[in-house]
Amino acid sequence: MNELIILLITTTAVGYWYYSAKSRELAISEAKRLCNLDQLQLLDQTVALQRQWLARNNNNRWFYCRQFIFEFTTTGEQRYQGRILVIAGKVVKSDIDAYRID
Repeated sequence: MNELIILLITTTAVGYWYYSAKSRELAISEAKRLCNLDQLQLLDQTVALQRQWLARNNNNRWFYCRQFIFEFTTTGEQRYQGRILVIAGKVVKSDIDAYRID
C-alpha cells in the first residue's frame, strides 16, 4: 500500500513538472514570436511565471491556467512588459504594453 502511494505521488510530481516545463517553453516561443513580429528585443530571453490556478471549463473538466510575464525593449534603455496566458497546454492570449517608438 505504501509503495502505491509513493508511486502515485511521484507520478503526480513528474507530470506536474513536465506540463509546467512544456507551458514555459510555449510561453518563451510566443514571447519570441511577439518580439520578432514588432522588431522588439526580448530581454533575458526568458519568461517568468506570474501566477497559476485551477479552473473548470463548460464540461466541468479541470485544467491548469498559467500566466507568464516577460520584458522587452525597443531601444535598450526602457523596459516594457508582456503577458502570455497558457491554458491546458495552449497559448490562448498574449499582449504587450504600449511602447515608445524612436
